[in-house]
Amino acid sequence: MTTQDQTFISLISTMGRVLLAESGEGTIMIERQLHQVAATYGYRLNTLCLSEYLEIKTYRDAEQIDHLIVQATPGIASLSRISAVKTLLHAVEQGLALKVADDKMQEIATAPAMYPGWLRVIGTSFFAMGFAPLVIATWTEVWISGVLGILSGLLCVVLEKTRFGILFPLIASFAVGMITLTFFHDTAMSYGPVFLMIPALFICIPGDTMSAAAGEIFYGKLTAGSARLISAFMCLLQMVIGILLAMEVANTTLHTLEKGDISNTMNPFVILLFVIVFCLGLCLTFNVPMAYLTWLSIFAILTYAVQILVSQWTGDLIGTFVAAIVAGVLANLATQSPSQPPRVILFISSFFILTVGAKGIEGLSSIIGGYVVEGSREIMAMIILFPTVTIGIALGYLISTQKKQFPQKN
Repeated sequence: MTTQDQTFISLISTMGRVLLAESGEGTIMIERQLHQVAATYGYRLNTLCLSEYLEIKTYRDAEQIDHLIVQATPGIASLSRISAVKTLLHAVEQGLALKVADDKMQEIATAPAMYPGWLRVIGTSFFAMGFAPLVIATWTEVWISGVLGILSGLLCVVLEKTRFGILFPLIASFAVGMITLTFFHDTAMSYGPVFLMIPALFICIPGDTMSAAAGEIFYGKLTAGSARLISAFMCLLQMVIGILLAMEVANTTLHTLEKGDISNTMNPFVILLFVIVFCLGLCLTFNVPMAYLTWLSIFAILTYAVQILVSQWTGDLIGTFVAAIVAGVLANLATQSPSQPPRVILFISSFFILTVGAKGIEGLSSIIGGYVVEGSREIMAMIILFPTVTIGIALGYLISTQKKQFPQKN
């Protein structure tokens, strides 16, 4: 094996590990990007990519020169790394030397988080406050969500680097549940506890994971998609268990899980302003470069506006499907330039805005609380919505792409 071969293997293994850990767009894009780099430098890859596992066989001409396995568990994404990888891929296409590309990739992999922990805590609060009006459009929902969001952010920052990070959804839902059912008890009973908790817990609702899983299954990556889907459901179950534990400790009956009869008091323009607050929180929480805030805000507002307008004429399902198509088209067009955000950064705002994962936690909570019919409807809505979002985005991608691009099969 030559020195150049070793440098290439270092580059491809590190890039694979970073993409695997931040794989909100699914394994299909990981394979495509790795094959793109290999072809540029005169190599060929045979890859097997699952949600937390990547096997790579590297060939130079007809000779196999390496066989490596990369493992990384996807968690709360640090999307600045995905943005940096996109910039690096563009530089590779423009003729960047292999050694320089490897050095830059090592810097990306070892770079600290873009924002300090305290700022991410504030970001999580903005994230919750910005999403709150999409659950119940009242000022009470907003300010309580901001307080609970600070708690979620603190737990996220503290736990993500420890062995307890895998239990973050359980711990966060229990802690948020306890605060909601004690300090905000009367409001929780009026609004419905789960609906007061959801904005603060949105950081761990796996809507993007579920949509990525649906995309993998849609493209024939059955093993990767199924594993990711099970992981998403386990995350939802952790959150429901945490809420139930909080209710047990607070001595609250299960039937209080029902949503209260609260009227929305905000006008649509104010809600759109809070979508911008949501995008600001998303940038800080998920380490998205602030230069992309304008793009995220425009993208999220358009997605929300299309969903609302079309739903009024046709129904929620068609409204979500059309909004997803628009998101797919706009994301694909917007990401053509290397100076613009990667598609996954634009997609993630749509996943949250279209609230796929929230349907799941609402449904499971309603069923456990004794509202089987209502809960089953929410679960069915989630089961239908998450592939709807994925298929809509995939269709938008195909509409806006002149040449069909499918993952390579080796």
